[in-house]
Amino acid sequence: MNRTWWIPFPAALALACAVPAFGQEADAIRTDRPTFSASPFTVAPGKFQFEMGYTFAESGDQDRHNFGELLARIGVLPWLEGRLGLNSFVLIRAPTEAGEGLQDLNVAAKAVIFRKPEGSSAAVPQVALLAGVDLPTGTGDAGGSEVQPGARVLLHFDLTDRLIIGSNVGWAYLEDDGEWFNQGSASLGSAYSISSPVSVFVEWYGLFPENRGGGANNYLDAGIAWILKPNLQLDWRIGVGLQEPDPNWFTGAGLSFRL
Repeated sequence: MNRTWWIPFPAALALACAVPAFGQEADAIRTDRPTFSASPFTVAPGKFQFEMGYTFAESGDQDRHNFGELLARIGVLPWLEGRLGLNSFVLIRAPTEAGEGLQDLNVAAKAVIFRKPEGSSAAVPQVALLAGVDLPTGTGDAGGSEVQPGARVLLHFDLTDRLIIGSNVGWAYLEDDGEWFNQGSASLGSAYSISSPVSVFVEWYGLFPENRGGGANNYLDAGIAWILKPNLQLDWRIGVGLQEPDPNWFTGAGLSFRL
């Protein structure tokens, strides 16, 4: 998915960080974008939250546009939310080929399995489990042909009032041209709250492997999240792939709101 801007990227990296959902007032919106990592916080019962965006990625001579990135989150219980990932319409362009299609629908749930006690040590994390399935509802080059399950453990450490570390560890069982393979994933990021509404982030994440028959792919990204109102957030990110081909970079922006 992801690509390279080695000149501006270190500057964004130096800003350093927003595993989204931190350095915020208690009732401010907490999102699972723009980072690869999802946060271990759920939407409050009876609330609806919508997250969406656009990503442009360049990998060698191929350009990829993801339009939508739609995620609906519904609070069910204080520790549980339901999730419906409508995902994106994907447009791929390269000198010798082109493709397009709608990504598969994702149905999932996030459950808090350990809520960090008030006033506890910085070494004590908030922990949640995110699990779901991709349904074969997509079209064209972006859709799959089988139900594909996956799950992630989500961790969040409050180091100070302004600085956090977040991490995800995941697994998915994926199908590609009739062949199945196991994919591992991991991420580690840090976020710093510049002010109550603005946070910046830096993050590493990897897919092991990203594609059937391939090797591990690793990425770095950084960006900013800006809470305009307690129920409204804007975000932007930029990142690079740490493997061939060259160039290998991506950037994107998004909007999230809560009802």
